[in-house]
Amino acid sequence: MLLKSILFVGDHAQKYFELGSSNENCKGQLLTYQRENIITGEKAKLVFNQKDYPFAGAYSLLGLCKEIVLIKEAWKGNCDILIGDPTELLFQAYVTKLVEASELNVLPIVFFLYPVGMNSLDTRREISALILKMKLKNMLTYVVRNPMDTFVEVMNEVNQLASFTSITQLESSIENLDYLFGHDAEILI
Repeated sequence: MLLKSILFVGDHAQKYFELGSSNENCKGQLLTYQRENIITGEKAKLVFNQKDYPFAGAYSLLGLCKEIVLIKEAWKGNCDILIGDPTELLFQAYVTKLVEASELNVLPIVFFLYPVGMNSLDTRREISALILKMKLKNMLTYVVRNPMDTFVEVMNEVNQLASFTSITQLESSIENLDYLFGHDAEILI
């Protein structure tokens, strides 16, 4: 069985981290941003696999991109599957760094967690820009609608895959999993 490395990025993805990394065939990793706490005086930080990294930049796409590269293990793209909410700045910054990384031969398969709440309406332009970047790199991308129910089913199926070239079999077998783009990605060739 192929060991799969899955990177969960952002607060929304953190809710699914335990569900997606509980199988012995998967190595789950988690990258989140923790805001500063003015009551306790704790500074903002990035957290990768429970290790804190001080965050000195501005909480913006550019600021997060600059800080992510300082966490070498997190942004190198050493994951087979990337999971996150496209409305979150941290996820957008991570994907931006991935598509800019020239040393990557194969990009991860991306599962968008369906955005929750009104936040998604406010970030349509940013999501469009993110999707354009991903399309230009042919990143195989899916949307997981109704995430809580569908996510468990997706992870069970991913854990059973013998290779990533068979990931397209999931498209027709799982309800609420929608293909977006990227069938001509290198991983499928």
